[in-house]
Amino acid sequence: MSNLVPLRTAVEPGAEPNEGDLFLSNTPPRGHAVQFYESESFLFDTVGRFLAAGLRGDDGLIVIATAAHCEGIVQRLDGVDVARAQADGRLMLLDARETLSRFMVGDMPDAGRFRDVIDRVISRARDGRRSGRIRAYGEMVDLLWKDGNYRGAIRLEELWNDAGKAHTFSLLCAYAMGNFYKEGDAARFMEVCRTHDHVISGQRSTEADDSREHLRELTSLQQRARSLESEIHHRRRLEDALRDALRERGQVAEELRACVKRETEARERAEASDAFKDMLMGIVGHDLRNPLNTVLTTAHMMQRRGDGGPDNARRIDRIVSSGARMQRMIEQLLDVASARLTDGIPVNRTQAHDLVPLVGKIVEETRAGNPARAVDVRVAGRCLVPVDPDRFEQVVSNLVGNAITHGDPAQPIIITIEQRRGAVSLAVCNVGKPIEPDLLPTLFDPFRRGDKLKGRSVGLGLGLYIVERIVTAHGGTISVASSAEEGTRFEVVLPQ
Repeated sequence: MSNLVPLRTAVEPGAEPNEGDLFLSNTPPRGHAVQFYESESFLFDTVGRFLAAGLRGDDGLIVIATAAHCEGIVQRLDGVDVARAQADGRLMLLDARETLSRFMVGDMPDAGRFRDVIDRVISRARDGRRSGRIRAYGEMVDLLWKDGNYRGAIRLEELWNDAGKAHTFSLLCAYAMGNFYKEGDAARFMEVCRTHDHVISGQRSTEADDSREHLRELTSLQQRARSLESEIHHRRRLEDALRDALRERGQVAEELRACVKRETEARERAEASDAFKDMLMGIVGHDLRNPLNTVLTTAHMMQRRGDGGPDNARRIDRIVSSGARMQRMIEQLLDVASARLTDGIPVNRTQAHDLVPLVGKIVEETRAGNPARAVDVRVAGRCLVPVDPDRFEQVVSNLVGNAITHGDPAQPIIITIEQRRGAVSLAVCNVGKPIEPDLLPTLFDPFRRGDKLKGRSVGLGLGLYIVERIVTAHGGTISVASSAEEGTRFEVVLPQ
C-alpha cells in the first residue's frame, strides 16, 4: 500500500540482513517459522514487519493473538488504515484464547475441530486476494506453553503442519524465551524447534544491543538455529525415505489383499461344496429310510411267524440284525445333516426329567442285547434336569455302545450319575485298551473312527459327534480321559 512507512525494525541501510530479516521481508509462499522473543516490543516490531510485507503484496493476513498483543502489533503498522483493512477482509484479528477454546477437548487440541476452524479462517482470508497468498501469525501455542500444557502445544504445532499440506500459507509462531529458562527446558526447546521449518533467533531488549555479551549470545543462538535447520533438512530426508518405504509397504499390502481374496473365494467354494454334501447326505438318508423300514418290517414278521422253517431262521436273524445296523447309520446321517444344515441338533428342554430311569431303560436294552456284559449303575443325589428324553437316551446309548465295542468284555462297564452344584454329571467308564493320544483332539469330529482301531467297524464314526452335538444343544459339556491304568471315562455335565 502506498501509505505504508518504514517500520522501526527495518534493516538499516548498508547493514547485512540476518536470517530473520530475510524470512520476514521475503517470506516464502509456504513455511512454518518460530520466533523466540524476550521483550514484547521486539515481538511487535517483528510481527509488524512480517505483516507489512504481506500488505505490500496484497496477501491475506491473519493474526491470532491476545487482545494486548493485537493492539501492540497494530500500532506497529504505521500509516495503515487497520479498520479499512479489516473491513476489506485483508486483515483478520482473532483472540488467541477464544480461538483455542473452539477446538480444545480437555488438554489436547482436537484434529477435526481444528481443521474446521482453520479452514474457515483461511478461506475468509484468501477471499478476493489477487495473490492468493496468506500470512498468519499465531501465539496460541505460546499460551498453551505458559499454561504448562507442553504436549498440547507440540500437538497444535503438528496440526498446523498438517494444515500446511492442505493450504498454502506462511505461518509465524512466537514463544517467549522465558518459557525455556528452567533446568531441563533444553529438550523441550529443541522439540519446539523441530516442529518448524525455520527458527529465528531471539533478541534482548534494545538497551543491550551494543554489548559484547549480547553479540555473543546472538551468535550462539544463530549457530543453534543453523544446526536446527540442518537437522530439519535431515529429518525431511528421513521422511522421504519413510514415505518410499510406506509406498512399498502399500504394494505388499495390496498383494496380501489379493491373496486373502483368493483364499476367501477358495473357502467359499469349499463351504458351498460342504453344504452340497450335507444336503445330499440328508436327502440320501431320508430316502433310504422308507424302503429299509419296509424290509425290516417284513423280516420281523417272518421272524415272529417262523416263515421259512428252521433252515432260514438264521438268515432272517441276519437280515434283521443288518437292517437294524443300517437303520442306526441312516439315523446318524440324518442327525449329522440336521446338525450341519441347521446349525445344531434340535432339542426340547421344556420339562425336567429324572435321568436315572432314562439311563436304566438304555441299560436294560443293553443287557438284553449283550447278556454276557456286566453294566453297573451308581446314583448319588437327585438328578432332575431339563432334557429332551429321546435325545438324552441317544447320548447314553451311544456312550454305552462305545464302551461295549471297545472295552474289555471281562470287565464291567460303570455308569455313574451324581448331582453337583447346579448340574448333574453322567460318566460312562470301561476298562480296555486306551484311546491313542493323537486321536483325542479329533475324537468328536464326524467320520473319525481312528485308523488304528482293529476289527470290523459297526458304524460310520458319527456316534461321538452326535453325542457332542446333543450335549452342546443342552448347554452341557462332554470330556474324555483315557489311560491304561484308569481306563476310558466319558463324562457329560448338564446344567440343572
